[in-house]
Amino acid sequence: MPTELMPIERACELVLARVSPLPSEEVALRDCVGRHLAADVASGEDIPAFDNSAMDGYAVRSADVAAATTDRPARLRLAGESSAGHPAEAEVGAGEAFAISTGAAVPGGADAVVRVEDTSRDGEAGLVGAAVPAENNI
Repeated sequence: MPTELMPIERACELVLARVSPLPSEEVALRDCVGRHLAADVASGEDIPAFDNSAMDGYAVRSADVAAATTDRPARLRLAGESSAGHPAEAEVGAGEAFAISTGAAVPGGADAVVRVEDTSRDGEAGLVGAAVPAENNI
């Protein structure tokens, strides 16, 4: 005669009814290997101290590429560049894009980075074939 199995939900209820959380404790950093945090840890300072790009691509204003698609790319004037260790001195204006390297500071005025794979160039213009939200790749 087959044995009826207990539903997983009921098994979880029974186990959880018989256990309780362990108390938290403070330990030295060197003793933390293999442990889990009891609370979030926050740095007292931003590292890096600036918004940086997570991708090679173009720093843009997300509003300028909101309707961009591969069939109807947004056409932006390439107005500058920002590379690691050499941040842009100018700001990204409306209808502009700055070439940007991974790790580089995001220029003022830009609120998103479009990855290079979603772009192409046409002379002095960049064609962005993907809409991106604010804070994309930053």
